[in-house]
Amino acid sequence: MTLSDRVLRWLYLAAASFTAHCSVTSARADAWWYAIALFGVVLLLAVAVAREYAAAHERRAAAVRAERAARLRAWSSQARADLEDGCCERWWTSTGTAHDHTCTNYEHQRRTA
Repeated sequence: MTLSDRVLRWLYLAAASFTAHCSVTSARADAWWYAIALFGVVLLLAVAVAREYAAAHERRAAAVRAERAARLRAWSSQARADLEDGCCERWWTSTGTAHDHTCTNYEHQRRTA
């Protein structure tokens, strides 16, 4: 949630509080139509606060889903590269430390050892 989201939500709440005060004041002065209309505005502002909260939650959830998808793509591409690098049976069973005598990487292993 960004700062502007928080500020907007607090402004909505402040406007709703002031409008509720005006609604109560109108009701005490026997101006019932104004009181009912202002109460409707209070409800509208409450819905706006709820929508802002839900939108922020949805944006946060979408960001988490996107990050997870990106991590999964990176992991699967690394796993695919590891599978393509496999050259012989002994390389797989020795976790990449030894090669079969018939393997093309056997000579490289002998020179580096």
